[in-house]
Amino acid sequence: MKLGDVVEVNIEKTVFGGDGLARYGEDNFVIFVENALAQDKLKVEITSLNKKFARGKILEILDSPNRIKPFCALYNACGSCDCQNCSYDFLIEQKSEILKDIFKNIIDEKNIYPVIKSPIDKEYRHKIQFPAQQTKNSKRILLGYYKKNSHTLTNIKFCPLQPTIINDIAQFIRDNFELDCYDEKSHKGLLKNVLIRVSSDNGAILLTLVLNCNEDEFINYESKIFKFFKKIMAQFTEIKGGFVNFNPKKTNKILSDITLKIAGDDYILEKLENKTYKIGATSFFQVNPASAVNLFNVVKENIKPNSTILDAYGGVGAIGIYVSEKASKITLVEENENAIKMAYENFELNNVSNYEIFEGDAKKHFLDFEKQNRSFDYVILDPPRSGCDSSGLKAISKLAKNIIYVSCNPQTLRRDMSYLIEDGFKPKFVQGVDLFPYTHHIEAVCLFEREKDV
Repeated sequence: MKLGDVVEVNIEKTVFGGDGLARYGEDNFVIFVENALAQDKLKVEITSLNKKFARGKILEILDSPNRIKPFCALYNACGSCDCQNCSYDFLIEQKSEILKDIFKNIIDEKNIYPVIKSPIDKEYRHKIQFPAQQTKNSKRILLGYYKKNSHTLTNIKFCPLQPTIINDIAQFIRDNFELDCYDEKSHKGLLKNVLIRVSSDNGAILLTLVLNCNEDEFINYESKIFKFFKKIMAQFTEIKGGFVNFNPKKTNKILSDITLKIAGDDYILEKLENKTYKIGATSFFQVNPASAVNLFNVVKENIKPNSTILDAYGGVGAIGIYVSEKASKITLVEENENAIKMAYENFELNNVSNYEIFEGDAKKHFLDFEKQNRSFDYVILDPPRSGCDSSGLKAISKLAKNIIYVSCNPQTLRRDMSYLIEDGFKPKFVQGVDLFPYTHHIEAVCLFEREKDV
């Protein structure tokens, strides 16, 4: 096989990340094919090649029993979702099989549970982040998502995966924002990103504009920004708070640590079953609240009553508050100052009194707990996509009788699982939960029980 070869393949399965896997020739050489589905028969061109596997692109679909027409007209031009070419039920089946593939050599297959579907699969994204650009000649404002593996922005006027009002607000910004947009090459222009957070409970909205300036430079734009927020908040009374975030650095990071309220409220309220949460403009909170209930229930159902619980990277207190009925005491550790402030308010809002909060470097607090001979019946971990670093896991493992790991990346969960097994824990099950319909993302919850001291 060489680059540019055209071969016919049968797609065996979907792998994590969304590619289809085929095997070719007598040696069953692996070919990964983008946008392929399980059971596809395809004519494929080889686009990259090494000793272990090749990658190919589809030239012709010869047969595809599971393929359907995407429901979004911009599906092929937008990198926001990548799995609209099959039914939602079929996608859930594939995600369940992917989890089995990832964990089958470490957990009994009967304990790798099928992925729980999202209660809604359209208009579920209650937070969006749109990069902003302008066309070269007409200076028309573009807001949307980058095409996959590119910096080509697709102007999204309608996205079926987010509430309709987000589409309307984005169009108002295109038509009424009077200042210029950021240009990556020249590092000039003001508006970098637009963030919109909508409450699924009451429809209240926070709008944040990310600007390519610092606080001192903002005086040059202040009057026009205030005028714009007054105009858009009069048009959309659902917008309860307007903010700017100052991010003048050349960085892929969307938000800086400095946010200024321009008008309205500091927060909106979100509800998950009988729990209510204050969410600020830059707070981390689940994008799909309806499915977050499924996720949090998996955590809650696996905690025994009257337990001591460490919410290790607790944020605004979302999971800790949700499981608080099972706790004799909740200990929350969080580094972000704004999240800490919101966590205190959320505990009070939900009449939860059996809690304590530690602010600052998490690993330092874990080491302090160890020195104090503290231990916890359950440690809840909800790390970023990169997972936990090994030293953090080592510190946590000395404090925990059980660990409930909530992962947005099964591959880093698999890596961290190996560390925890070395530290004396046994994974009891993996439960998949779908928080992002029509994408390849999979959330997974794993319960670890201590088997031995190491």
